[in-house]
Amino acid sequence: MENNDGTAILNTRLEPRSEITQRLPFKTNQDVVKEASPANGVSSSSDDDAHVPVTELHLKSHEWFGDFITKHEVPRKVFHSSIGFITLYLYTQGINYKMVLWPLIYAFIILFILDLIRLNWPFFNMLYCRTVGALMRKKEIHTYNGVLWYLLGLVFSFSFFSKDVTLISLFLLSWSDTAAATIGRKYGHLTPKLARNKSLAGSIAAFTVGAITCRTFYGYFIPAYNYVNKPGEIAWTPETSRLSLNMLSFLGGVVAALSEGIDLFNWDDNFTIPVLSSLFLNALIKAFKI
Repeated sequence: MENNDGTAILNTRLEPRSEITQRLPFKTNQDVVKEASPANGVSSSSDDDAHVPVTELHLKSHEWFGDFITKHEVPRKVFHSSIGFITLYLYTQGINYKMVLWPLIYAFIILFILDLIRLNWPFFNMLYCRTVGALMRKKEIHTYNGVLWYLLGLVFSFSFFSKDVTLISLFLLSWSDTAAATIGRKYGHLTPKLARNKSLAGSIAAFTVGAITCRTFYGYFIPAYNYVNKPGEIAWTPETSRLSLNMLSFLGGVVAALSEGIDLFNWDDNFTIPVLSSLFLNALIKAFKI
């Protein structure tokens, strides 16, 4: 019995530290050493979080709500989609879309500074992740937030393109991307894979939502709220284009699917979708302009 007990104690003391760290992700190195000793019981304290290396931080909101956040990303998708509806409402109220550019730039600068601080200050990163963790992916704990790419893509669109092209690019980012991600995760395994993390099911969803978005915006909202548009702000009109509304809507769906499906230098799709959709749609409208 003595030999067996001695072997058990020895095995406990020689347990690999990586396994201990995996079981106790919020512990400091000193705590891990103490808890590996048989003389100490396992305990936890929220105070340990303040000293955890960035790579060991966990999002507690992901643990509390499980698949609701980690797999389905419901809060993130709701936030993502809501931006499109808010923008559409602001359009109907006659808000000058060029006035949105500088708030986007300011928001980018502020969030970039916050990311620089949190990625170099674990305690602040822990507080930050606990505050907005439900909107973050786990990989964003120790890298730059996807919102930065989102803002940067919109800054590009709002800087260089007409009102309708800019808003469509935002709608495609807000709605088509969300539809592609949702359908792709649910049914992507049933369809061929088109690119890295891109499936035919997701591309079909992006095409469908993109076509409906173009048809609704150009077919209803622009005519119904034409009084909020200044001369020259809308690039496509039936009178100045060889493209019919139905053809434009179809091509808008193609633009949505392409923009969502293209993996450009492994850049974040929150940046590539508004950039590519703006470029593609603007080129189409100009190519068929009378």
